[in-house]
Amino acid sequence: MKMKGLEVELWLSENRLPNTMKTRIMENVHRKLEENKNVHVEILFVLPPDYLSYVKRCLCLATLRKVPKLKDIDGLEELKGICDHFKPVIYAKDSFIIREGEALDMILLVTQGTVRSYTTSNGVKKDPTTPKHIKQGDFYGEELISWASKFPPSTELPISDKNVRSITRVEAFALTAEDLKNHVLLRYFWWQFTKGIDLNNLTDSQMLQLKELAVINPQRAFRGRKRAEKPAALPMKTRSMSVVPILSER
Repeated sequence: MKMKGLEVELWLSENRLPNTMKTRIMENVHRKLEENKNVHVEILFVLPPDYLSYVKRCLCLATLRKVPKLKDIDGLEELKGICDHFKPVIYAKDSFIIREGEALDMILLVTQGTVRSYTTSNGVKKDPTTPKHIKQGDFYGEELISWASKFPPSTELPISDKNVRSITRVEAFALTAEDLKNHVLLRYFWWQFTKGIDLNNLTDSQMLQLKELAVINPQRAFRGRKRAEKPAALPMKTRSMSVVPILSER
């Protein structure tokens, strides 16, 4: 149990979380270990929801600001809203995360470990490209934003032109295509991506949908600004535990 505690402390230090948050996370992890000393604790999957939300924002906000089409967004509350839709995922060493030629169905933000993206000679692209390493603070899947921001919306997912495979054990956060499309872009930032729409080519139903978005989203923006006026605070202590299932290799 002492060794597991040291591993948790190392994880907290590597991710540079605030000291106050470190203490609260340690308390929760120790409680989990006391319940079952033989359990293998994955920190991201035993945190209460409010703690997990805070950790996601600490680990993901800086990376989100690197993503094209998101990096110029001024509203911090909007970016925090995006963070809340990311889910923690863990991949073992040498696991396929995304396969070349298959649907690209998520954006991946790497927080620990190394991932390699590469093409093959018989893949989507005729000529293989130089492999790229995706490390802590990097992301993959930005093409999904262009797909999700189209209006009228497309029903077919884009195809990945690369394999994405873990070189080491990888901790990351993933935003699914469904959440990106239905809960992020069209709800938070639809006006950022509809500037080039040709209104003359829209059907009556599409025009109605656009008008509904124009009414709904300013209301959300107003509520977001009101929340932003409140001082930021660390999550309150809680005794509840939340266990999230780990995604397996595809």
